Amino acid sequence: MLEAQSFRMHSSTTERTVCYVQPSRQVHRRVQARDRRLHHLDGQADNGMLRRTGPEFQDREQVGAEPPARACRRARPQGRGPRASRGEKAHTRARDGERLLEKSRGLLRQKPGVAACYRMMLAEKAEFPVKMMARVLGVSRSGFYSWLSNGCPREDWSAEREAVRRVWLESDRRFGFRFVKCFLPGEFSGLTLYRVRKLMRELGIRGCTPNARKRTTIPDPKARPRPDLVRRDFTSPVPTCKLVGDITYLRTGEGWLYLSTVIDLNTRMVVGWSLSERMTADIVVSALASAKSRGYVAGNAIFHADRGAQYTSRLLAEWARDNDVRLSCSRAGNCHDNAVAESFLATLKNEMYYRRSFPTRDSAKHAVVEFIEAYYNRRRPRSTIGYKVPAEAMAAFFERTEPKLEAMPMAA
Repeated sequence: MLEAQSFRMHSSTTERTVCYVQPSRQVHRRVQARDRRLHHLDGQADNGMLRRTGPEFQDREQVGAEPPARACRRARPQGRGPRASRGEKAHTRARDGERLLEKSRGLLRQKPGVAACYRMMLAEKAEFPVKMMARVLGVSRSGFYSWLSNGCPREDWSAEREAVRRVWLESDRRFGFRFVKCFLPGEFSGLTLYRVRKLMRELGIRGCTPNARKRTTIPDPKARPRPDLVRRDFTSPVPTCKLVGDITYLRTGEGWLYLSTVIDLNTRMVVGWSLSERMTADIVVSALASAKSRGYVAGNAIFHADRGAQYTSRLLAEWARDNDVRLSCSRAGNCHDNAVAESFLATLKNEMYYRRSFPTRDSAKHAVVEFIEAYYNRRRPRSTIGYKVPAEAMAAFFERTEPKLEAMPMAA
């Protein structure tokens, strides 16, 4: 009897000791067992083995309806959403002649600036909460308090706005915000690019944007291969030593007009050009001869172009040999090897050609000559040369390199 009691006491003490020493293992086993039971019951419910017998479920099954979805799944709303319903109502009101105020903002009056909204909030601060006014006017509440802490400054950009508009109009509506900033008067030199772009956006003006282009280079399969002496190095230590060129098509009311150009890589100036009704090798030779006659082609200079049939012709090779010019060709079908010439032709078409129509070839010739000589070479800055004008950079080079005539002593 005493032995049995001592055994029970020993066994209970052992169990309590085990439970005390390893509680985490016991809890983990219980959790796993509970999860297995729940998973088993859940599988039975999905297979239809375990059904609820509540009165609401019995009624649905009796009438043949489908059992309800699981509680963890959210049922999709039937029909169209609230946004579509509001859109249909607004469309119906507009069709009936009712004005939609949320759509007519800014139709006859421009949206006020942020400073104007802040001034209105300051005037109505005693009547309306700031949070509500900021939400209605579409401004920041923290920005309003920052404006108050800075002494309520007035953002009057009327003078800067007028200067930006004047520079843009003087460029014949071509300049973007970078060139507009470059040509602003000295008193507005403190304007940042962000401010100039914002003012142009407020004025509703913008520069010319690029248009799509098409491939027009037709290589000659029988032409001799020529090396690429430039290899996409479009820099030159001095002018007149490295030149590039290309040909483009211009459509007129009388037919096609072809333009051949020669561009100096140091100053980005168009030093030679030629216009013709036929796209032959003569147009390329004529453009190079024009640049040579004006002193823009040095001895042993490099002339780089694409692999068009005009640039691989025998006529151009003979002229280059007689005038000490090395010819260079890019790879076939790769416009990036002649990027400078391609960029100029894109600028000509975006800023002049696509904005006008030319009924005759003569009108197109006059427009091209005016664009190259009066605008591009003498008025349009180039970012690659520090926003300088190409003609001024070329004139500065010749002024530095021409020999200085010493003062001759006067005869007695």
